Amino acid sequence: MTQNTSPYKLSRSETQHGEDGQHHLIKGEKGSVRLWHNEEPSADADKTMHKHDYETLGYVISGRVELMIENQSIALEPGDSYCVPSGAEHRFHILETLTAVETTTPSAF
Repeated sequence: MTQNTSPYKLSRSETQHGEDGQHHLIKGEKGSVRLWHNEEPSADADKTMHKHDYETLGYVISGRVELMIENQSIALEPGDSYCVPSGAEHRFHILETLTAVETTTPSAF
């Protein structure tokens, strides 16, 4: 298999998985793109509020997820976009098998 050396393209075979199961798609100078693909609901997952030093912008492709952020509960369904600002305490609770794409600035990987 030939490795892609272009800074403009990353082939599917070159993607990596993050520690939480996300697919790290591509990383630029200031941000990155990741995919959550067919993430299953879990009664135990994502119960702890946490925060990151990066902003997350996302789009729900399929499934349903509850985003808890800044004492608000936000229902997300296919076609919904969301923003988690840098430093905001939040958690996601997957309600129905989820596929979503996210960008992070700065990069999360």
